[in-house]
Parts: sequence; C-alpha cells; structure tokens
Amino acid sequence: MMGDDAKIETESLMSPIRRPRSLTSIVADQIRELIITGKLQLGEQLSENTLSEQLGVSRTPVREAFLRLEAERLVQVRPQRGTFVFQYDGTELREICELREVLETGALRIATDRDRRKLTALLSEKVEAAEPVVALGPAAYQAHDTGFHETLVRASDNRELIEAYLRVSGRIRAVRYRLTTTQAQIANSQARHREILDTMAAGDDAVAQRHLAYHVYNSYNFFMGQIDGTPDAPVVGAA
Repeated sequence: MMGDDAKIETESLMSPIRRPRSLTSIVADQIRELIITGKLQLGEQLSENTLSEQLGVSRTPVREAFLRLEAERLVQVRPQRGTFVFQYDGTELREICELREVLETGALRIATDRDRRKLTALLSEKVEAAEPVVALGPAAYQAHDTGFHETLVRASDNRELIEAYLRVSGRIRAVRYRLTTTQAQIANSQARHREILDTMAAGDDAVAQRHLAYHVYNSYNFFMGQIDGTPDAPVVGAA
C-alpha cells in the first residue's frame, strides 16, 4: 500500500494534461488575422484550395474554419457561389458599436463589482505597455487597443458576456484596422483609455462608464465620417 509521503510525492509530479489546439482552430485564427489586417479584402471570395496550399493543410480544416468564421460573421457562405469576406454598411457599423457599448459598459460594471483592484491592475498594465507604442503608429498600436478592451471584457468573468463579445470582436478589429489611420486617432485613444482607468480606479464608476460609452460612440461617428467622406468629422480615438 502506498504511504502518504509517496502518494503526495506522486501527486506533486502530476499535472493536468492540456489538450492541443485543433488544426481547425489554428487555421481559423490564421484566416481571421488575414481578414482583420486587410490581407484579405472585404467582399473578397475565398478559395479553399488556395488557402489550404498557402497554409500547408488539407481542405477539410479550411472548410471547418470557414464555418467558425461564419458564426462570427467574418465570412459569408453563399450556397452555390462560395465563401466571401464580410462587408459592412453604415447600419451594421452602428449596430456593432451599439452592441459594443452595451457589452463593454456592462463588463466594466460587473468587473468593478467583482474585484476593482484586480481590474485596475490589469488595465493599468495594458495602458502602460501601450504608451511607448503610440509613437510607432496605428498598425503597431492595434494589438494594444484590442488588448485594453478585451481585458476589460474578460475581467467580468462572465462567460456568456465574453462569448457574445468575442463573436463581434473580429469585425470590430477589422473595421478599426481599416479606419484607424492617423497618429491623432491613436494618441486620443490612449488618452481615453487612461481616462477610463483613472476614473474607475478612483471609484467614479458612473463617470468611467460614461467615458467608455463616449469612447465607443465617438469612434462610430468618426468612422462614419470617413465612410461618408465628411470633411469635418471629429478626430477621436479608435475604440
């Protein structure tokens, strides 16, 4: 019979087995990034054969990846026609931003109620890491912008809310990548992130939520100005 000491020693050597990520997940991530970063154009028809050759995989994981990306509405599968990268108009952009405002302000409220100190530490880390990147320009700043907002949402520790957010986050990032083009935008975005952090850390929750809602809503206005060609669209940060 195994003694207690031997049992403890054996248990200490054991660790949970982590299942490797599926090939479909890896392929979906690769295609998602190609869409977000503009390497695949909005409305472009996608070829299973071409992507499978470029990624060095069979057509099956590519086909399965398309189904995952369709659930995120990053691609549209049209029967008898093929699979296409998503496109958006002003109405869809407005609806995405409205949903973001609801999800992110809700996440902020939940996360501050759960653990304000933890949320403050997480967002502070993101803001400080992004500070030197602002000077490098919009492309370099994209990941840090995304990181701030996704960290806020994940801090809610609400799986339903997080999953709802992730279903739209790919399209959010794709729009942001294409329409965030100036140094003024990202500098303003960074300032708004710090403003949200500071008011939340100070316990001014209602003010922090208003700042966050304003941040998302004004980005929608700016993006619409670019789409419509409005010359006097306000300069606001990407959200």
